[in-house]
Amino acid sequence: MKVTLERLPESRVQLDIEVEQDRVQQSVDAAYRRLAPRAKVPGFRAGKAPRSVIEKYLGRDRLMNEALDKLLPDVYNEAIESEDVDAIAQPTLDGLELDPVRFKFIVPVRPSVDLGDYRSLRVEREKPEVTDEQVDEQLKLLQRRNAVYAPVDRGIQWTDMVIADVAGRVGEEPLVSQDDAEFSMREGEVLFVPGLAEAFIGMTKGEDKEVDLVLPDDFRSERLRGETATFSIDDLKARIRHDLQESADNEAEGTFRQEAVKKLIEGATLEYPRVLVDEEITHMVRESTGGDQKQYANYLQGIGRSEEEFRELFRETADERVRRSIVLIKLAEEEGLEVTPDEIEAELERIIQPFGEETERFRQVFDTPDGRATIRRDLLSQKTLTRLSEIASGEAPAAPAADAEATPPSEDAATEPSVPEEDPA
Repeated sequence: MKVTLERLPESRVQLDIEVEQDRVQQSVDAAYRRLAPRAKVPGFRAGKAPRSVIEKYLGRDRLMNEALDKLLPDVYNEAIESEDVDAIAQPTLDGLELDPVRFKFIVPVRPSVDLGDYRSLRVEREKPEVTDEQVDEQLKLLQRRNAVYAPVDRGIQWTDMVIADVAGRVGEEPLVSQDDAEFSMREGEVLFVPGLAEAFIGMTKGEDKEVDLVLPDDFRSERLRGETATFSIDDLKARIRHDLQESADNEAEGTFRQEAVKKLIEGATLEYPRVLVDEEITHMVRESTGGDQKQYANYLQGIGRSEEEFRELFRETADERVRRSIVLIKLAEEEGLEVTPDEIEAELERIIQPFGEETERFRQVFDTPDGRATIRRDLLSQKTLTRLSEIASGEAPAAPAADAEATPPSEDAATEPSVPEEDPA
């Protein structure tokens, strides 16, 4: 078998494969052996006619087609292995000749990317400040939401409606956490645990309080019964300011990271096969339509668009996602970012911890090879975006030293997109 490889634009290669005549004949013979027993030649029992008669009855084209159907995938797989082609999707048959037998394949390979001098990338970071007016406006919204009740300046009494932030813990273990909790003060009724409602009596607007209460013998979690829990009741106005500031900071960080990613892409030189964009479009269409093919067909009919026209609506966004994924994956590689098994385990524990007594059942749901792979991708994405944020703000650690003995990556060495769509702030 003779193989010629030619590199094409958009991270593709063309494989020109010429197969020796002896191997072609062996494939034809094998095709004959598969077809002959089923051949019903008039005047002969099935499979009992001479080969020359069966071949004439079947026809040379049918034998050759049967032979090529088996030969084609075999020679393709041998060719990409011998030429070390890192294919990322199925090839396209671009040509077929029969004398001699030659196949031409177009093969999409891994993207090539050069980030350039990405360490010099800088983005100005916004520093938002929450004003008293914003806090007061949020308080007014809460008041309007509870307009049937009139705010009072005295201490809390029975029959009052209270809005407060309440958190409880046993040692360092969270027990309850509610922001903007609304509840009526009804004497004799238990608020979560005995004694908590009584702790509110006499408190005034803006006051913080912490109280220790023993959990009752009939508490829902058997292992916590009889334990002492600490409950804190926070100043609503202070918490509103904190939440507004946190929201503003998160929004600013998201904008900062988006701008950093944009500049990283602008400074990069990359090539990637169009099939990655097509696959991303398929993913986006499935997300938007729910994956129900009948419902999808009805939807297309309803909007008067063909499937091809509908898919084109997603192309620009899909292309942006692919470019973003490629450069971030390359950044993680350049910065030597990795996720350890311990980090995956810690994240798994964080995910299942809120389920309380159902923890072990939910562990079985998330603790699978696919689940851990998803956790690993998410953690790596978070690390990559955090490192990009550090670089863009000039706060990154020193660049990793190059390994002089390491083999440089091939020009098409990269991985397919696997980065979340949204930047975690």
